[in-house]
Amino acid sequence: MTSISRLESAPLPPADLLGRLFYDLSLSEVEYAVTRNYEQLPYSVGARDLDIVVVPAHRSKAVQVVARLAKEFGYLFAKYYTDEKLAQLVLTKRTSAGLAELQIDFITSCQIYGVEFLSAAEMLKDLRWHNGIPVVSQPVVLLDKLLFHLAVGKPLHPKYDMMFAGIAGRSRMALLEKLIPLVGDEDGRQMVNEIRAGRASALQPLSAVQWFTMLVNAWRTQRAAAYLLLPQFMFNRLYDRVKPSGFWLSVSGPDGAGKTTVIELVLADLALAFGKDGLAHRGHFRPSVLPRIAELAAATGAAKTVDVDYSRPHRSPASGFAGSLARLSYYVADYVYGYFRLARPALVDRRIVLFDRYYYDVIADPGRSRIRLPKWLLRAFALIIPLPTYSFFISVGPEVARTRKQELTVGEITQLNLAYGDLVRRGAMTEVANNGLPEEAAAAIVDHIFADRDGAARSKLRVAR
Repeated sequence: MTSISRLESAPLPPADLLGRLFYDLSLSEVEYAVTRNYEQLPYSVGARDLDIVVVPAHRSKAVQVVARLAKEFGYLFAKYYTDEKLAQLVLTKRTSAGLAELQIDFITSCQIYGVEFLSAAEMLKDLRWHNGIPVVSQPVVLLDKLLFHLAVGKPLHPKYDMMFAGIAGRSRMALLEKLIPLVGDEDGRQMVNEIRAGRASALQPLSAVQWFTMLVNAWRTQRAAAYLLLPQFMFNRLYDRVKPSGFWLSVSGPDGAGKTTVIELVLADLALAFGKDGLAHRGHFRPSVLPRIAELAAATGAAKTVDVDYSRPHRSPASGFAGSLARLSYYVADYVYGYFRLARPALVDRRIVLFDRYYYDVIADPGRSRIRLPKWLLRAFALIIPLPTYSFFISVGPEVARTRKQELTVGEITQLNLAYGDLVRRGAMTEVANNGLPEEAAAAIVDHIFADRDGAARSKLRVAR
């Protein structure tokens, strides 16, 4: 395969990140092509992410190109993830206009569950060119999307019907050549005919027998080196469960600190970097997979009503030592069980979990939970509770907080600030001031997260900041 170069058409390096990406990939002799959403390149990305297929031997080189450009243009790695199929990089940069982001997925083949359907060599045949950028052929565009949806049992979106009909009309034989060995002559021809008729989204999911047969046929016909993909796939899925790649955060502070506004702004920035589906779960105070103690009491007849007056957080007196210990033990069980039921599956799926308040609020403000126990005992229980990756204390002047909400007195807010501040000094939380614009506090939280993730990514990549 000949190396790809666009240097003749671009003798001087482009001054923007996106333009430089393609220029430097070509300069580094990386064999690559964009798979979709190329129409606006190299001026902008036509979707949230940029999918680029590279030959497996060049993936590491391509990632290093991005790492060098990120440093040159002042971008941070909000995410860096690799497995048997892809290297996913999310770059972010704080600008005067807000948060700029670019997600790049370097894909080494079309594969599902460790079985290769299209090798990089197949995907890089018969390339097209757009503004000097190599783009995969139209049959590859169709097959890449179709085979994935067949393998996962999901129908194609109707938006592909007309485009795929045109591709199937022009490239019928190329599609049959790939589909027949996988699904058989009859099913392969029927699929192509349906697609040509503009009914790609109406294709029925494969039966269990058809699905298994397709995977076996793909396994038997893949290139020799691809036989290692299945054990790599199994190892990576196991590793993801042992060490999840997602992250979770909690935001705490006294009433009137402005947590709700800051959280909404934080979520907006995180959605830019990780997509609207990036947030998997949003909780308050505890996972609540176990019912409230008051609800249990009402259900068993121990109490006649359930107090839902949340406007007065310290409305009820704290329990005695035995009652406080029982109450705390119940909450700890909820935190542990809730982590494995709600948080951990999302983290394994490389997504985000956010809590408005968490166990640190029990330590700083035990009266809110009707608990009266020594601080050292409350901190000791934290040793057995799964804690967020990032925990933030939103600090604000007591008078400012009091003007926002009147649930607490200035003295109570002062004491809470001191309690949260003690957790900050112990290294359990990160303090973020919110005496000014909430956008500034939200930016401080997001930038702290991205800076930490950037450091971890660059350590894996072995490149300097």
